[in-house]
Amino acid sequence: MSKASRRRLSSSPSFRRLQADSSSNGISLAEYLSRELSLTLDEASDLIDFGAVQVGGRQERNPATHLTGFSEIRVYRPWGGPCRHYEIDPARILYRDRHLLAYDKEHGIPSQQTPSDGYNNLFAALQRYLAAEARMDAYVALHHRLDRETGGIILFSLDREANRQLGNAFQHRRVQKDYLAWVSGNPQEDQWISLEDIGRKEGRYCTLPPGEGKTARTIFTVLWRETQRTLVWARPMTGRTHQIRLHLAARGIPVLGDRTYGNGQGERLYLYSHRMTLPHPVTRSELRLIAPLPSDWRVPFPISLPDDTKL
Repeated sequence: MSKASRRRLSSSPSFRRLQADSSSNGISLAEYLSRELSLTLDEASDLIDFGAVQVGGRQERNPATHLTGFSEIRVYRPWGGPCRHYEIDPARILYRDRHLLAYDKEHGIPSQQTPSDGYNNLFAALQRYLAAEARMDAYVALHHRLDRETGGIILFSLDREANRQLGNAFQHRRVQKDYLAWVSGNPQEDQWISLEDIGRKEGRYCTLPPGEGKTARTIFTVLWRETQRTLVWARPMTGRTHQIRLHLAARGIPVLGDRTYGNGQGERLYLYSHRMTLPHPVTRSELRLIAPLPSDWRVPFPISLPDDTKL
């Protein structure tokens, strides 16, 4: 997309809102955007195919879709234009059978599509990888997510029955997720449980007193102390958005690199989904997944997790 075209999309911080009326009936979505945003037909089509356009609140990926009636159209602004750069690295597949696939997600990559980008995310990249391998559309489903800046284990189901059983396992808390975090400063205790509720105020997630938000519970254990930072193990017993980050920030020891809830010190967010334990949704045998820590974590070895599993 040309620089001039990108400027025409930047009249608001995140998206352009358009209102199609009866005068647009019968024309394609690509033609409509080309006319309204002064884009070429190819540029408009590429933007739609990229996943940056919503019609009536739902993402539309087909440039040839014909408009009918009155529709609100949102065109989200991809910061770097519709640039397709992300594909999975097969070497980062931690586990795979015909029912499940576990992947060691890179930090900085969304788990799923964002409003402005339906291409550069792990879910879409995995679909492309499996579809190319099988030469047909692939079934992929996801029951949990990692924040864009959080790396580590993320688990996908590859068939519908496994997906149903995996959903039950997450719902009934039979999936144990163990995270590691470098935090700023030193906590007073070696072990503690955070119980602050989590909710939203003014569009932002925050901790709240008990009874004022959604119940949240996280178990923490200190693994290693240094002068200005501490390595902490965390096991969330509930699945609230940004739960670990919020509970640590509320205690005055935010995750290093947390620009949302901390001071942003650190090259990136130092939170990692290191281990996951669950019953296999089909065989029922215990499945334990472990992702190797990135080299820049510089963790002193050996360190024992609470159940004596070595890093």
